[in-house]
Amino acid sequence: MFTKQSYRSFIIWFLVFAAVASLYGSAGVSQQTLPTTLSYSKALEIVGDAEENRKVIKITIQQDSWLIDIDGKKYKTVGPLSEETLNSLSKNKNIELSFKGAKAPSIWTTILISWVPTLLILFLIYYFVSKALKNAPGGSSRMDKFSSSKARVILPSDDGVGFDDVAGCDEAKSELEELVEFLRNPQKFTRLGGKLPKGVLLYGPPGTGKTLLAKAVANEAQVPFLVSSGSEFVEMFVGVGASRVRDLFDQAYSMAPCIVFIDELDAIGKTRGGKGSTGNDEREQTLNQILVEMDGFDTNSGIIVLAATNRLEILDKALTRPGRFDRKVAVPLPDANGRKEILKIHFANSPVSEDVDLDILSATTPGLSGADLANLINEACILAAMEDSDLVTNEHIELAKDKILMGKPRKSMKLTEDSRRATAIHEAGHAILAYYLEEADPLHKVTIIPHGRALGVTIQMPEEDRLSWNKKENIARIKVLLGGYIAEKMFYGDDGTTTGVSNDLLRAKQIAETMVKDYGMGSVGPVFFGKDDGITHRGADLSEQAKTETDSAIKQIMTTALTEAEELLEAKREHIAILTEALMEKDTVMASELEDLFSVIDIYLE
Repeated sequence: MFTKQSYRSFIIWFLVFAAVASLYGSAGVSQQTLPTTLSYSKALEIVGDAEENRKVIKITIQQDSWLIDIDGKKYKTVGPLSEETLNSLSKNKNIELSFKGAKAPSIWTTILISWVPTLLILFLIYYFVSKALKNAPGGSSRMDKFSSSKARVILPSDDGVGFDDVAGCDEAKSELEELVEFLRNPQKFTRLGGKLPKGVLLYGPPGTGKTLLAKAVANEAQVPFLVSSGSEFVEMFVGVGASRVRDLFDQAYSMAPCIVFIDELDAIGKTRGGKGSTGNDEREQTLNQILVEMDGFDTNSGIIVLAATNRLEILDKALTRPGRFDRKVAVPLPDANGRKEILKIHFANSPVSEDVDLDILSATTPGLSGADLANLINEACILAAMEDSDLVTNEHIELAKDKILMGKPRKSMKLTEDSRRATAIHEAGHAILAYYLEEADPLHKVTIIPHGRALGVTIQMPEEDRLSWNKKENIARIKVLLGGYIAEKMFYGDDGTTTGVSNDLLRAKQIAETMVKDYGMGSVGPVFFGKDDGITHRGADLSEQAKTETDSAIKQIMTTALTEAEELLEAKREHIAILTEALMEKDTVMASELEDLFSVIDIYLE
């Protein structure tokens, strides 16, 4: 353990060592009489006088330093030894002349040059390592805590998240309310032989509220909530993750009853034995430890493990079996009623204009998760604040919806008049088909304001949540996608179609491909060419004959849809022209405006 006392001891002993070395280096010198220091000229003068008096003179020269001994009296000086002076001194028999090599450095100098840098480096290493392993409040260093759990403990509070703050997943809430009752009154179930579930696995698309539900369960039950993420267990050192799992469950035992929540479980819970995996890697060691811990604790210990994942199909079967995760709770995307309840919660603290109809808003936002809706409302509030508005209006919400679904409008992008007209004709082709085809999703609006990479956008909004499509509806989707290509061809000829149709053709082909290979809606018949693990399969295991037949069936669907869409658009050529002019004038046309726009020409054609 590294403490401040360790630093003090190190510094004190270093100073003592330096002092002793200094004393040792100067001890011998202090016992002798120090020589008298003279100038160079004065020293030569004294040597000359001693020569005349025939005194014994000993001169020791070391580089430019002279030590002169005349009958026991010592002098020292510093000066150059010229050739003339050397000849003069050498000829005199009374002078004993000797030379010494370069002066060896003193012990103190040796210490300064050799030991001090080394000690300084060692001290710096000691300092920075100690700082990195700074003492924790509990008394153990960070090195001791490296393999400890990183779970965050959230204690229940009156202002925490409850079931009232979660909407759009009523069935999931209903199942989790039973857990709350388990934690509040376990004896109610154990007296009849029932056992508390060890684990509950929440699965569903991202943003549907799995983490929020887990927090609500803990707060409703008024028990501690230990939060961790699957990625927090995995380190580069094998065994660290397993150690953190052990520490996490040790914490849980000390706080029981409590809830342990592991988010993104698939980070450590993937199926073992897959391609490229080994039995000794860190992830599998961590998974094995979780399996052991969940098998080891008592069913009535008061510990419930909640976990969340977006990818249930890739989890190891040993992890998802009963006895570990006894319950699997689906948290799907909210339906229209669920979206309305979510909007009510998020709009609770925002001043909303009376023109905002939550029924319409919830109906026109299919496929959006709770997180998406929260983001939508936040964007609308920001737009209202930017305009210094006191209320969030329907216009703010519509702009926010466009920003989320299509990207921010690129109003700074300047298009030529010809490009704008070509874009308007293209989008009018989509819009007319969406407006008049009964099987197509209703048209919401059409715009030629660039969004993201698109120069124009046609938006359809289903009247209700769509969970499946029949053959006619899928073909209608293909027709609407081909509308832009057909309209460009009608007004500009075969040579006038643009590259803007590429994405439409790609999406149309994908729909036709899934119809043939996955849904049995093509001429090939009810033969499934996909995989049962949710990963679509596009021809890797097909025979040459099967590939030929499926390609032919796909082309047949595309050709039929193209022919029927061309016939409808030819009959509505004037409608395309009118809508094109409206888009050139206003940039954006809502579906509600089309009835008035087309009323005159419809009466005329009738």
